[in-house]
Amino acid sequence: MKKIVVVLVALVFALTTTVEAKKLPAVAAKLPVQLKGVITENLSYPSGALNQYLEGDVWMKICVTDESKIKVIDLSSTNPELGVYVKKELSSLYVDNPGCKAGQVYYLKVKFDLTNKD
Repeated sequence: MKKIVVVLVALVFALTTTVEAKKLPAVAAKLPVQLKGVITENLSYPSGALNQYLEGDVWMKICVTDESKIKVIDLSSTNPELGVYVKKELSSLYVDNPGCKAGQVYYLKVKFDLTNKD
């Protein structure tokens, strides 16, 4: 009986740790300047989020495919609407001369903050 309880406690702890860790910002690999520039130029505060006064952080793992398209590998967001917006916008971007190797994974955090929206 003690073994079952210990296993269940360990399992609950492991699952809780995994879920909580997804909410934490990843340690960012430096984005190449060209890739960061493309993302910055094409990602703005969504008007719907501005109208609803939505704020939040979106953490993701991205890479550039062989076809020079940004691919969102994994995404976590404090606000689901902002997460959907970022994934949609980034997934439609093509990057000429991204300055990175195709398939290289980068960690990216996008912060939507109404006090610093400019």
